[in-house]
Amino acid sequence: MARGVTLGQMIDDLRAEAGHSLQPNLGKSMREVLINLLQRTQRRLWDDYAWPFLRITSDINVAAGQRYYDVPSNLVFERIEKVETKHGDVWDRLHYGIGGEQYNNHDSDSDIRSSPVRRFDAYGANQIEIWPIPAENVNAATGANSIRITGIRNLSALVSEADTADLDDQLLVMFSAAELLARQKQADAQNKLAQA
Repeated sequence: MARGVTLGQMIDDLRAEAGHSLQPNLGKSMREVLINLLQRTQRRLWDDYAWPFLRITSDINVAAGQRYYDVPSNLVFERIEKVETKHGDVWDRLHYGIGGEQYNNHDSDSDIRSSPVRRFDAYGANQIEIWPIPAENVNAATGANSIRITGIRNLSALVSEADTADLDDQLLVMFSAAELLARQKQADAQNKLAQA
């Protein structure tokens, strides 16, 4: 039971758990099905749980007058758990949601600026809007006025033989075997699911 096991090894393990031949030339037609099943199982489990070992933080340097920022490429907005800003020497949590009440106080469309930033919201495909628009740049020496995003990082690719799983290999193999055996109406499908 480990993370970081290769896709090639998990395919062999899945074949064994499902009672398929371990000879690669005999299972070529099923190979893509097994890869897809392992990929989907990992994505589903990643989406269903907040895995502590996948939690990361990424800092964004705030620029005076900049309203929108890209979410770091190793995160997606839906898996963000916390957004903070450094005000002086203290990290303060930003509240989610920007609406009419906030724009009435500091109208971002009119480029009304103020520091520190107090709120954030989703913007576009994978950006955040911060409010109010910052009046000051990040302090390079102290990190003051920067934004820190904490969340569950995206999964690594699981496509080629050498790619490694981010989640436990046995968890992925047993859930996948249970689904595969259930499709084949095999009696031990429930046993594999219980083991998973």
